[in-house]
Amino acid sequence: MPRLLLMRHAKSSWSDPRMSDHDRPLNKRGRAAAPRMGRWLQEQGLRPERIFASTANRASTTARLLAETFENPPEVEHFRDLYHATPDEMIDVLATHGGDAEVVMVVAHNPGIEDFISEMTTKVEFCPTAVIAVIDFEVPWIDLLVEAKGLLQSLWRPKELPADQAS
Repeated sequence: MPRLLLMRHAKSSWSDPRMSDHDRPLNKRGRAAAPRMGRWLQEQGLRPERIFASTANRASTTARLLAETFENPPEVEHFRDLYHATPDEMIDVLATHGGDAEVVMVVAHNPGIEDFISEMTTKVEFCPTAVIAVIDFEVPWIDLLVEAKGLLQSLWRPKELPADQAS
Protein backbone atom coordinates (compact mmCIF):
# COMPACT_ATOMS: atom_id res chain seq x y z
CA MET A 1 0.00 0.00 0.00
CA PRO A 2 1.63 3.30 -1.06
CA ARG A 3 2.13 5.81 1.72
CA LEU A 4 2.49 9.55 1.15
CA LEU A 5 4.26 11.83 3.60
CA LEU A 6 2.93 15.22 2.58
CA MET A 7 4.84 18.16 4.05
CA ARG A 8 4.38 21.88 3.84
CA HIS A 9 7.75 23.66 3.67
CA ALA A 10 9.15 25.03 6.93
CA LYS A 11 8.85 28.70 7.94
CA SER A 12 10.39 31.07 5.40
CA SER A 13 11.93 34.49 5.65
CA TRP A 14 10.27 37.68 4.48
CA SER A 15 13.28 39.83 5.40
CA ASP A 16 13.99 40.98 1.83
CA PRO A 17 10.81 42.29 0.18
CA ARG A 18 12.63 42.55 -3.17
CA MET A 19 13.31 38.81 -3.27
CA SER A 20 11.06 36.73 -5.50
CA ASP A 21 8.65 34.36 -3.79
CA HIS A 22 10.41 31.40 -5.42
CA ASP A 23 13.79 32.40 -3.95
CA ARG A 24 12.79 33.09 -0.35
CA PRO A 25 14.97 31.12 2.13
CA LEU A 26 14.01 29.49 5.40
CA ASN A 27 14.22 31.63 8.51
CA LYS A 28 15.86 30.45 11.76
CA ARG A 29 12.69 28.72 12.96
CA GLY A 30 12.33 26.96 9.61
CA ARG A 31 15.93 25.75 9.62
CA ALA A 32 15.28 24.18 13.05
CA ALA A 33 11.84 22.72 12.22
CA ALA A 34 12.84 20.75 9.11
CA PRO A 35 15.39 18.46 10.81
CA ARG A 36 13.16 18.25 13.87
CA MET A 37 10.40 16.80 11.70
CA GLY A 38 12.91 14.39 10.14
CA ARG A 39 13.87 13.12 13.59
CA TRP A 40 10.17 12.79 14.44
CA LEU A 41 9.59 10.66 11.33
CA GLN A 42 12.46 8.40 12.36
CA GLU A 43 10.96 7.98 15.83
CA GLN A 44 7.71 6.95 14.15
CA GLY A 45 9.57 4.39 12.04
CA LEU A 46 8.93 6.29 8.82
CA ARG A 47 11.57 6.86 6.16
CA PRO A 48 10.70 8.14 2.70
CA GLU A 49 12.28 6.17 -0.12
CA ARG A 50 11.96 9.17 -2.39
CA ILE A 51 11.44 12.87 -1.69
CA PHE A 52 9.83 15.12 -4.28
CA ALA A 53 10.21 18.83 -3.56
CA SER A 54 9.08 22.05 -5.13
CA THR A 55 11.92 23.97 -6.75
CA ALA A 56 11.24 26.94 -4.45
CA ASN A 57 14.22 27.58 -2.17
CA ARG A 58 12.20 27.19 1.03
CA ALA A 59 10.73 23.82 -0.04
CA SER A 60 14.00 22.52 -1.46
CA THR A 61 15.91 23.45 1.70
CA THR A 62 13.21 21.94 3.91
CA ALA A 63 13.46 18.66 1.99
CA ARG A 64 17.27 18.62 2.13
CA LEU A 65 17.45 19.36 5.86
CA LEU A 66 14.86 16.69 6.59
CA ALA A 67 16.58 14.11 4.37
CA GLU A 68 19.96 14.75 6.02
CA THR A 69 18.58 13.53 9.37
CA PHE A 70 18.48 9.96 8.02
CA GLU A 71 21.55 7.74 8.20
CA ASN A 72 21.21 6.93 4.51
CA PRO A 73 19.53 10.12 3.22
CA PRO A 74 16.98 9.66 0.45
CA GLU A 75 17.65 11.67 -2.68
CA VAL A 76 15.63 14.86 -3.06
CA GLU A 77 14.13 15.24 -6.53
CA HIS A 78 12.98 18.71 -7.57
CA PHE A 79 9.88 19.45 -9.62
CA ARG A 80 8.83 22.88 -10.82
CA ASP A 81 5.29 21.47 -11.08
CA LEU A 82 5.18 21.29 -7.25
CA TYR A 83 5.68 25.05 -6.88
CA HIS A 84 2.23 26.20 -5.70
CA ALA A 85 0.82 22.93 -7.06
CA THR A 86 -2.84 22.01 -7.06
CA PRO A 87 -3.87 18.54 -5.86
CA ASP A 88 -4.12 17.39 -9.50
CA GLU A 89 -0.58 18.59 -10.20
CA MET A 90 0.70 16.73 -7.11
CA ILE A 91 -1.10 13.57 -8.27
CA ASP A 92 0.52 13.91 -11.71
CA VAL A 93 4.00 14.05 -10.12
CA LEU A 94 3.25 11.07 -7.86
CA ALA A 95 1.73 9.00 -10.68
CA THR A 96 4.55 9.80 -13.08
CA HIS A 97 7.52 9.48 -10.71
CA GLY A 98 6.38 7.38 -7.73
CA GLY A 99 7.23 4.11 -9.44
CA ASP A 100 7.26 1.17 -7.06
CA ALA A 101 8.32 3.18 -3.99
CA GLU A 102 6.22 2.33 -0.96
CA VAL A 103 6.85 5.60 0.90
CA VAL A 104 7.13 8.90 -0.97
CA MET A 105 7.39 12.36 0.54
CA VAL A 106 6.19 15.52 -1.20
CA VAL A 107 7.37 18.89 0.11
CA ALA A 108 5.24 21.68 -1.31
CA HIS A 109 3.10 24.72 -0.46
CA ASN A 110 -0.27 25.89 0.76
CA PRO A 111 -3.05 26.11 -0.24
CA GLY A 112 -2.19 22.98 -2.24
CA ILE A 113 -1.28 20.93 0.85
CA GLU A 114 -4.60 21.63 2.60
CA ASP A 115 -6.53 21.18 -0.65
CA PHE A 116 -4.81 17.84 -1.33
CA ILE A 117 -5.69 16.50 2.12
CA SER A 118 -9.28 17.66 1.76
CA GLU A 119 -9.77 16.24 -1.73
CA MET A 120 -7.97 12.93 -1.13
CA THR A 121 -9.26 12.14 2.37
CA THR A 122 -12.37 14.35 2.84
CA LYS A 123 -10.72 15.69 6.03
CA VAL A 124 -10.29 19.43 6.50
CA GLU A 125 -7.02 20.19 8.29
CA PHE A 126 -5.14 23.36 9.17
CA CYS A 127 -1.60 22.98 7.85
CA PRO A 128 0.95 25.43 9.26
CA THR A 129 4.54 25.40 8.07
CA ALA A 130 6.46 22.12 8.48
CA VAL A 131 3.30 20.06 9.02
CA ILE A 132 3.46 16.43 7.87
CA ALA A 133 0.40 14.42 6.88
CA VAL A 134 0.56 10.66 6.43
CA ILE A 135 -1.86 9.43 3.77
CA ASP A 136 -2.25 5.79 2.72
CA PHE A 137 -3.58 4.80 -0.69
CA GLU A 138 -4.94 1.42 -1.75
CA VAL A 139 -3.76 1.66 -5.35
CA PRO A 140 -0.29 2.10 -6.91
CA TRP A 141 0.91 5.64 -7.60
CA ILE A 142 0.14 5.39 -11.31
CA ASP A 143 -3.51 4.57 -10.53
CA LEU A 144 -3.98 7.80 -8.58
CA LEU A 145 -4.75 9.37 -11.95
CA VAL A 146 -7.97 7.33 -11.95
CA GLU A 147 -8.73 6.59 -8.30
CA ALA A 148 -7.30 9.29 -6.04
CA LYS A 149 -8.72 8.61 -2.59
CA GLY A 150 -6.63 8.03 0.50
CA LEU A 151 -6.87 7.57 4.23
CA LEU A 152 -5.35 10.20 6.52
CA GLN A 153 -3.42 8.20 9.12
CA SER A 154 -1.64 10.99 11.00
CA LEU A 155 -1.02 14.70 10.91
CA TRP A 156 1.84 16.23 12.89
CA ARG A 157 2.25 19.95 13.46
CA PRO A 158 5.65 20.99 14.90
CA LYS A 159 4.13 22.94 17.79
CA GLU A 160 2.11 19.88 18.85
CA LEU A 161 5.06 17.49 19.14
CA PRO A 162 6.25 16.45 22.59
CA ALA A 163 8.57 18.94 24.29
CA ASP A 164 11.50 16.53 24.12
CA GLN A 165 11.38 17.04 20.34
CA ALA A 166 12.38 20.68 20.74
CA SER A 167 16.05 20.12 19.97
